[in-house]
Amino acid sequence: MTERDHQEESLHYLMINVLVDSLEKEGFTVNADHVGGLRKKPASVGGFTPDIEARRGEDLRLIEVETESTIDLPETQEQLTHLSAGRGTAYLAIPFDCIEGARRLRQELDAEFVILPCYPFVRYVGLPK
Repeated sequence: MTERDHQEESLHYLMINVLVDSLEKEGFTVNADHVGGLRKKPASVGGFTPDIEARRGEDLRLIEVETESTIDLPETQEQLTHLSAGRGTAYLAIPFDCIEGARRLRQELDAEFVILPCYPFVRYVGLPK
């Protein structure tokens, strides 16, 4: 996968941490990549590992976090296709200013995933789109 620049990589990690905190406050059990500590890594789906796997009862959410430079990559498209076809509900978490690109991607892929806008600098997760 293409390397993000330092600023986008920091944004990626921040969004993951904001989402993990939000999901845990909602009562989800969370496995997450890129957060360190003693967390388990999410299970692979079709050879791709989502950034976050959250479970509360029967509700399973597979969340991939992308930034402006990675949303249109072929690897991202392939991963979202696999996550959408797998177990649970697939989510694409993006910075709020990438919503249009995420909608375009969902339409182009004809895939079922929920777009989750994030406002990480104020530690807010928007409503699913």
